[in-house]
Amino acid sequence: MIKDNRTSKYLLYAIGEIILVVIGILIALQINNWNITTQNKEQEKQILAQLLKEYTSNLEQINQKIDIRNEMLNSCYSLLGYRTETNNQIVADSLDAHLFRISIRPTFDPELSVTNELINSGKLYLLDDITLRNEISSYSSSLSELKEEEQIILNLTENWLIPFLIKNYQIGRMQMIMLEDKKLRAKFTMGSLGNYNTLKNTVLQSDYKPLLNNPDFEDYLMQFISYTAYTNDQSDGVKIKTESIIDIITSEVEDHKNN
Repeated sequence: MIKDNRTSKYLLYAIGEIILVVIGILIALQINNWNITTQNKEQEKQILAQLLKEYTSNLEQINQKIDIRNEMLNSCYSLLGYRTETNNQIVADSLDAHLFRISIRPTFDPELSVTNELINSGKLYLLDDITLRNEISSYSSSLSELKEEEQIILNLTENWLIPFLIKNYQIGRMQMIMLEDKKLRAKFTMGSLGNYNTLKNTVLQSDYKPLLNNPDFEDYLMQFISYTAYTNDQSDGVKIKTESIIDIITSEVEDHKNN
């Protein structure tokens, strides 16, 4: 072409070739981007399903722990009320049941394997919803104050209440109460509930009036009520955050179904 003075035609031909190559590259990139987007959407769909299962389980657990603490508070109020009742008005088994319930130490132990994997692997970007990403990334830190309050109750129970009861009361009967209280055991047990023989009747009933009238015991109950009520307030905050995450995930799952 150059020899025949057809330079302009050659340039047009070369430019055309370049344009075709560029178009081919752009199409290939577009296809690749489409494939990546499709893969990401599929991964997001799977992650959302896993997160929904994880946070639904956490919500169920936090509700159980709030319910248990409410029962513990009711037992505290009952024990305080027993202080003004006569001996023949107090049922020993009920007293032991209340003592057992205030001695348990429920803690919220959320399942966060999917959450931690997303954060540690840097895959949070796969979640389209920015609010959901922020809520999930900050979830663990929102548990810190709740854990602190739970630790206070645990320390108070193990370091003061249990030693105090051992010194001032026959605790064998109250410990056997758990074997008979299937309703309470069900809130702690992940598997099926076994049937156990109780040794309650082999343990002599202690005189409970000295325990109930002990001012130190009253102080414990008042402290326990305060700490437990505040812990449940913190639990309600975690519950609300958990419900918010579930609502967003559910909405995202519905969007995937409709698209």
